[in-house]
Amino acid sequence: MANTWRGDRLPDIVRAMASRPRHEALRGLVTELLREGFGAAFSELEHERYLVDNSGRIDVAWGATVIELKSDLRREERDVEARMPDYLADVSRGSAAGRTTVGLATDGATLIAYALDRGTLAPIGRYEVEAEHPERLLSWLEPLLSPVPEVMPTPIAVALAFGRYSLAFGRAHAELQRLWSEVGGHPEVRLKRDLWDGLLRQVYGDDVGSDALFLQHTYLTILVKAIAARVLDLEIGDPGEMLSGRLLANEGIVGAVEADFFDWPLLAGGGDDLVRSLAAETVRFRLRDVEVDVLKSLYESLIDPDERHDLGEYYTPDWLAARVVAAAVPRPLEQRVLDPSCGSGTFLFHALRRLIEAGRAAKLPPAEIVATCADRVFGIDVHPVAVALARVTWLLALGDLVQDRPATLTVPVYMGDSMQWSLRPLGASAEVLVDVPPNDPPLRIPAGLASDLGLFEHALDELNRGLDTLAEPETVRDAVVRAGATAADAALLGRTFAQLKQLYLDGRNHIWTFILRNLLRPVWLSHPDHRADVLIGNPPWIVYRHLSAEMQERLREALRSYGLWVGGNLATQQDMCALFWARGAERYLRDGGTLALVLPYAALNAPVFAGMRDGSIQRVKVAITGGWGLERVWPIFGAQSGSSTTSTCVLFGERDRAAPVPAEIDRWVGVLKRRDASEAEASEALAHVRAAWPRPRTLISASPYRKRFRNGANLFPRRFFLVEHAATGRLPSRREAPRVRGRVGNLDKRPWTGVEPPEGAVERMFLRQIALGETVAPYRILNLGTGLVPMEDGAILNSATADARGYRGLAAWLRDVEGKWNQHSNKAVDGSPRNTLALSLDHLQKLSAQAAKVSIRVLYSASGTRLSACWLEDDQPVVDKKAYWSAAHSLEEAAYVSAILNTRVVLDRVKDLQPVGQRDPRDFDNLVWTLPIPEFDAAEALHVDLAAAALHAAAVAARVELPDAAHFTTKRRAIRQALAEDGVAETIERLVDALLPP
Repeated sequence: MANTWRGDRLPDIVRAMASRPRHEALRGLVTELLREGFGAAFSELEHERYLVDNSGRIDVAWGATVIELKSDLRREERDVEARMPDYLADVSRGSAAGRTTVGLATDGATLIAYALDRGTLAPIGRYEVEAEHPERLLSWLEPLLSPVPEVMPTPIAVALAFGRYSLAFGRAHAELQRLWSEVGGHPEVRLKRDLWDGLLRQVYGDDVGSDALFLQHTYLTILVKAIAARVLDLEIGDPGEMLSGRLLANEGIVGAVEADFFDWPLLAGGGDDLVRSLAAETVRFRLRDVEVDVLKSLYESLIDPDERHDLGEYYTPDWLAARVVAAAVPRPLEQRVLDPSCGSGTFLFHALRRLIEAGRAAKLPPAEIVATCADRVFGIDVHPVAVALARVTWLLALGDLVQDRPATLTVPVYMGDSMQWSLRPLGASAEVLVDVPPNDPPLRIPAGLASDLGLFEHALDELNRGLDTLAEPETVRDAVVRAGATAADAALLGRTFAQLKQLYLDGRNHIWTFILRNLLRPVWLSHPDHRADVLIGNPPWIVYRHLSAEMQERLREALRSYGLWVGGNLATQQDMCALFWARGAERYLRDGGTLALVLPYAALNAPVFAGMRDGSIQRVKVAITGGWGLERVWPIFGAQSGSSTTSTCVLFGERDRAAPVPAEIDRWVGVLKRRDASEAEASEALAHVRAAWPRPRTLISASPYRKRFRNGANLFPRRFFLVEHAATGRLPSRREAPRVRGRVGNLDKRPWTGVEPPEGAVERMFLRQIALGETVAPYRILNLGTGLVPMEDGAILNSATADARGYRGLAAWLRDVEGKWNQHSNKAVDGSPRNTLALSLDHLQKLSAQAAKVSIRVLYSASGTRLSACWLEDDQPVVDKKAYWSAAHSLEEAAYVSAILNTRVVLDRVKDLQPVGQRDPRDFDNLVWTLPIPEFDAAEALHVDLAAAALHAAAVAARVELPDAAHFTTKRRAIRQALAEDGVAETIERLVDALLPP
């Protein structure tokens, strides 16, 4: 019955709620939702319940839940905030001990959850109803209304249960803020926060850490550690055991959970309770039934999308990761796989699932399959939260096989700097520097010692033993020598111990074993005996201009060392992902090994990636063996990553091989139903073709179109040359010389606003249509204006030449306006006009340049917060200075250029260079040509696709009904809305993103 109700009735209820129904109708819908969706008995529901003091009444109460019904929360949210504290206080008096009272306000379309925090009302969750996804409403409400067990852990279900608008996060975040105010100044807590901040600077190349982000990361880490315990069905009695990893270590699982930066809440009163409550929230999910990397969806739902975009975080959808793994790992039982920037572990998950499938097909014992997983699939990431997620994702990938694990199972996912920024030469050897905030000297670890895993673990034990006994540095040094270290390495480690001992005495100790064990792992993995057969993943995409000055210098020198630095005007386009390709191959890949990385589409043809493609990388040889073009697939990263336009490719390569770039790529085209589409959905939606490898872009820093476009004519003063038909009394004006009057408008400027507009009969040949900036809309010309243009055969006429050629009407008009010009225009020292009116009219030949007949012109607006562009197939109109124009060689070229100019991608690429007006950045009309926009080439598939999409957009724009009285900005918005609804706008944004560098 419940399943029938969910399928038949729930969609109707949610659709009705989304329309913000009337009060009583909403009451009926909510009542049915509670009864059928959550099993509320009719007798348990209280309607119009009066408060004890009769000061108000509650619309609906069910147990410890208060529901306030509103007509429109957009207007009434303040009223809810004023009344809800009394409602919650009233209901809490009768609630069972330990039961949290929760308030829910809704107008049907929006639901807001509240709780009292020490008497103060705190919003703990918000949900906007999606009529097309009725089940999501129940998923969001479930933690509030009932701990429903046995929920399938889909990405959406996990995000709704724990994401930034979830009830779980709302409650926990308020408590974390309280705990932080209590212990945030503790020396150990400050050290952990500072170390976390330093790692984020390595991740993102800039200072991005904040207390708010640290609290979000704390919440997320506690949650995923609880999930790790739930995979093994472990009871969480002692929160300290869970957070430190002892709970899993007691079960023989090492490395899945460790004491890290985020156990600080245990130092505050009530921290234990917070950890237990979050752990309890995970009980209702069937975690061993996970089919994809659900934890990346949780991370994405917590961190602001724009922030992730700025930080280069693009988490790979599962269908793509699975396909890349299948292509790059043909022998999963034999090949060692490493993801050097593993993020939440998506590629690790699918590499493990492929290995498990192969193991079962080979009829290997389950315990042997698990042992092979631990020996074959590795991950590194310097982001501490990503590592916490990836370790649990690694564990989740085992599914039921986790029950067949060996006595000791080590999860091989490490928090480390795979780019080894801290590795520096030390004589014939090298050392790794570990920063000690805020300003202490770095800890120094011999790289040779770190590359021997057994010896390094022994050395860590000696360091810990020495700290427990407050030993002398010489004692630790001698113990490390006895363990097998060289005298030089042991001496250096002895000096490092002296620093650790002082940190211990200062109360800043408990994190260092975790830091050293993890940050040194990349050195071990780069040892020739431990290198991978396949390097796979999606490295960070961070362009040079978004890095801090320190990281810019580091990246520049690193790319130079591989011969990959282009510099010059293209320096700002250099990308961190290129270093992952080169350094990853050099340090982590065995001879003949395979690379398979998800990269920006620009890697296929942009000049800054030319060294990667042509095999000219220094220090290591890598040949491109294949590529996938995904610029026509969306959404891949989509709105959830903060970028709806980032175009993508996959590059495959082989170490120590020389070969030209393949002639063709595999190209995928299609629109997915959702970003986290299943493999079945992706297979249904995507079409595959073999296509020519994209033609390399030229090393241009500005577009060739920069020279082709011109500003329109200076029709100024506007009331002298922009005209409208004048009233003529009872007798109509002559057909060949209609009577016109100068048009008065809000763009007129002083002193011309006080000058009487001219009026008279003018020969028709001099009355031309005018394309103003306001007449240019996306893919469509709006109503053209009318202007008086004193030009014949390319010559600009004045009153004398017009009279000499017999144009009496024009001559009279010009005599009038020339007199007014001479009187009011700017004067030279001798009192004469600085310029004649004719010279001003043809300033820089902007008018006479339009004398030539051009069958197709591209026009775009010269001002505003967005460019609008279209084409004009008429050689008669004159373009005003509020627009730019260029002749087009073909209709396809006109469509191609217009498509580029109409996108937000172009605006995003130049926004850093724009001046800012009172409200918005503006005046980017010329900046657009600083981008390397190539000229149209009919042999380029991407160019042809753009032109075809623009021609379709023009057809859509032409069908939009535009009221004559509407302002031109309203008309532009209506056209853009129609283009968005059609889907062509998104198509063009994607194509232009693929065309341009990041």
